[in-house]
Amino acid sequence: PTAVDHLLRQLTTWASSSAWVDWLEVGGSLGRDAGDEWSDIDAGIGVVEDGVPIADRVAAARAAARGFAPVADSIVQDLGGRPHLIVVFEDGRQLSLVVTPGTTRDGLPPQSKALLDRSDRLATALSGSRWAPTTEQLREWSFEAWICVGDATRHAVRGHPWRALRSLTEARDFAWQLWAASQRVTYPQFGAVSVENAGLSGPTGMERTLPGTLAAPHVLKSARELSDILSTLTAAHGVDGVERVVRARIVALETVK
Repeated sequence: PTAVDHLLRQLTTWASSSAWVDWLEVGGSLGRDAGDEWSDIDAGIGVVEDGVPIADRVAAARAAARGFAPVADSIVQDLGGRPHLIVVFEDGRQLSLVVTPGTTRDGLPPQSKALLDRSDRLATALSGSRWAPTTEQLREWSFEAWICVGDATRHAVRGHPWRALRSLTEARDFAWQLWAASQRVTYPQFGAVSVENAGLSGPTGMERTLPGTLAAPHVLKSARELSDILSTLTAAHGVDGVERVVRARIVALETVK
């Protein structure tokens, strides 16, 4: 057992001893049985709705984590109304804990494990199809991918290399999401992460979408390479118009630099 396994056992023991914790699940690499000593603990707890503010429950979890091992720092984020506690321990281990009302869960998501389930809310395995993108979502990803490619070329020619790189990266991320969806992997919205978790390769030529330098000609070349990949990935999603305009822009801007 690794130090991460020990930390997960500590978390489970604490949750089991806290009557207000209804369930505890772990996802990520540990949920897929692919964890190692470098894994973060990506977990979630569902709390009993007994009138105690959820912020107090987060504070209790934060205090408990300080008892697991020396803590370097911690933070609480707001994920659309769900508190997300991140704890970094002095030895480099990390705990990511989402705290939510227990009733919000009606089953166990794919690639997750139930470590505590007092009310059997995690007893049913949820189908990955629940997280499959809709037709509208696929069109949105496709549309935004082309917009980002166009933005990358515009920024490059204007002499804004870091903005160009950011837009090119965003376009590539959308391409990964579309590829993940086409391969029917679980959680395609996570793009390259989900593809690699599934042990799959990316689209042919994806490495050529990385510019050798931030010079405009290199960014424009990468944009062309990415456009060729996107053309296939977005063909079925009704964005022919925006593709046509962006490709014309690339051709026009190549005459500038």
